[in-house]
Amino acid sequence: MALEHRKKADLEAKIQFLRRVPIFGALNEDSMQRIASIMLEKSYSRKSIVFHEGDHGDTLYIIKSGRVKIAKVAIDGREKTLTIMQPGDFFGEMAIFDNLPRSATAEAIDNDVRLFGLNKKDFERLVHEYPSIALRIMKDLTRRIRQINQQIEDLAFKDVHGRVSSTLFQLLETEEQIRGQQLNCLRMTHQDLANMVGSSRETVTRALNRLQNEGIISISHQQIEILDREYLADALM
Repeated sequence: MALEHRKKADLEAKIQFLRRVPIFGALNEDSMQRIASIMLEKSYSRKSIVFHEGDHGDTLYIIKSGRVKIAKVAIDGREKTLTIMQPGDFFGEMAIFDNLPRSATAEAIDNDVRLFGLNKKDFERLVHEYPSIALRIMKDLTRRIRQINQQIEDLAFKDVHGRVSSTLFQLLETEEQIRGQQLNCLRMTHQDLANMVGSSRETVTRALNRLQNEGIISISHQQIEILDREYLADALM
């Protein structure tokens, strides 16, 4: 009896979480219950690898808690962070759609990262049965393509100060879209930010210190508080 009660509680907790995940937002209660029943939960500690670039991919992941870094890693160890995924985000869809190896490495960057996984067959079945999922995934992928376009433009035409400002604004906007509320704070190490903007940690730290001295941001314990949002938004121009 106790085991049955716990299973029921776990299922209800999954459903509550799914209601906050944008790609499932249009589904009814029965559909939510079905998806929750086939999702498998896994936990990862900080710096654990979810998958490596080049691995075979047969699972779509949805972040329940913690953050996951998606990055390209060169043979010599140099790293380019493509994005940092937040709770409610999904990743790993590319290998499912095109049947090619993983295009980047996914790494847990918090102490307790919890992911829900949907295998390829279950995911494809859901997309066929609920086209709204595919439409919402397409919308999110379009957002990510725009972000990549902005990163390319920043690398080509902006100095490090401009790239740091632009990246901070983009990260803030992305997290707000996922959470559905306005925010003014980001969690990020100087190294992760340096990997995103394509510069050294020391150079990025100088850029952050300059922004702090100018009253644009405030930095404390890997937290970056945004004090002047409009200044950072102007960096996208």
